[in-house]
Amino acid sequence: MADSSSETKKKLLESAKKEFLEKGFTGASLRTIAANAGVTTGAMYRHFKDKDAFFCALVDDAIEATKKVIMLADPKNHENLTPDQMQEHIESERKSTRDFLDYMYENFDAFTLLLRKSAGSTHEHFQENICELYTKNCEKTFAWMYEQKITTKKLSPMTLHFMASTVINAFCDIVLHNMPQKEAQEYIADLMEFTSSGAYKLLGIKTE
Repeated sequence: MADSSSETKKKLLESAKKEFLEKGFTGASLRTIAANAGVTTGAMYRHFKDKDAFFCALVDDAIEATKKVIMLADPKNHENLTPDQMQEHIESERKSTRDFLDYMYENFDAFTLLLRKSAGSTHEHFQENICELYTKNCEKTFAWMYEQKITTKKLSPMTLHFMASTVINAFCDIVLHNMPQKEAQEYIADLMEFTSSGAYKLLGIKTE
């Protein structure tokens, strides 16, 4: 029975993903999802209470993975580092960024749902919410860096928002423009080089 229930749920999710990708959240039909999965509507509702529950099941893991990377910008991840450890930490963050890009391509459909098909769902403001979270983390980290005299300049809220949103929107554009993975890897490498150099200059951090 458990195996049968698990298989039914899997079929429903596969059907739901196809329906959402084709029609978006608003246009998707629960009847169609059930029919294409070969499941009665009664059996469907035993697994998912409504259309939003389907959508969340398909994208929640991608959201959590995104938040995990965003939280690397939290000052708690920096405040105990010695100067000698800082460069190693920066390299670790860059690796996490590359790993996240690989994760995006392994779960491209989930990010497509979030960024192109989510209007009307619980997660229709995913891009804005992630941008806000990243901006807040950057604000806290740069404030801490200024207090610790790692940086010599305070940045305005709008400058911080611009810097954070540039990074978030760049990753979103990869999905929105259906960019090939190799091209995206080069694009993000260029972006990281550009934004880090600009950030060092703005924050008054001297580099060799």
